[in-house]
Amino acid sequence: MLNEYVLVFVFCLAAVHGPAFSLMDNFDLAGCVDCKTYLGLAQLDLDQSPIRRYRPIVPLLAGCINYVFGGVFKVLQPTSFNGDFGLSFSFYLVNCVLLSLWGVVIYRFGKAYGLRQLYALLGTLVMLTCRWTPYIAGTPLADSVYCLALGLALLGIKEGNERMLLASILIGPFAKESYLLMAPIVFFFGKRKGRLTLYLALSGALVFGFRYLYDMAAGTPPGSGLAADVDHVNYIADNTRRLLSFHGAYDVLSNMGLWLLLPIIALVTVPGAGRELRVRIEPYMICFLLVIVLHMVLSSSFERMFYLSMPVLCMLTGVSIQLIGDKWVFTRK
Repeated sequence: MLNEYVLVFVFCLAAVHGPAFSLMDNFDLAGCVDCKTYLGLAQLDLDQSPIRRYRPIVPLLAGCINYVFGGVFKVLQPTSFNGDFGLSFSFYLVNCVLLSLWGVVIYRFGKAYGLRQLYALLGTLVMLTCRWTPYIAGTPLADSVYCLALGLALLGIKEGNERMLLASILIGPFAKESYLLMAPIVFFFGKRKGRLTLYLALSGALVFGFRYLYDMAAGTPPGSGLAADVDHVNYIADNTRRLLSFHGAYDVLSNMGLWLLLPIIALVTVPGAGRELRVRIEPYMICFLLVIVLHMVLSSSFERMFYLSMPVLCMLTGVSIQLIGDKWVFTRK
């Protein structure tokens, strides 16, 4: 008998791969600076942006797949595709798998908060149907592994799972530098502080060692990447003003789409729904959402950063659907 989580993974992969392939086939890579950086890293071109060049996981995985199977992939290249199809398809495969694994984490996170299987799966659909999912899966970006790292941190804290926290701590900083904002949450809300201290120290040593070796190999000034990261602070004031505007709010809420109506319906029609939702919002979750807000004001892509909060959004939406179902569907004979 297939494992429940294997079936969820297959479900997520089936939902993601089609829209992602369509986007990949029609996406203009020439206009995406981020994509150019990751494509360059996959080809071991170290002369890249100081902001994104230290995120090697997805590019290296895609580069390895392309090295082995690139010739086969080119046979499958659609006539409408322009560019290196083998490498783009390799990124597509890596990102589809990583986002599907994230889907499993989101599903399990929902179950950890009392969602039954059907409602945990319906909650996961919030992520699977979000407009950013095919974009992240179908383009040469590295967001997918960061989504997975944050999801593992949340689930690891909730379940007290040390292996998940270790995986998150080791992967996160290599996925995005702003994982540094997540590290205090992992430490203060995780168990076994002594081990977590060692894991965080090991991760820090690996990250700084990698950055030093990268700069040596690329011939770039040591610390130039750190300076570029710190420079993001200068954009906080302007980004905050944009975030608080109508268009900023629209960008953020568009991640949920029509799914946003379900918590509202639950609050209006189901007695006690507010309390049921409130009791599931634990302190570490509030801290996590504050970290996501920091991601948003440090970046100009509000909706893409808000997308990182999908584990919480999916869980709360799943709870809302379960409350509505229990009230209006299963109570009727």
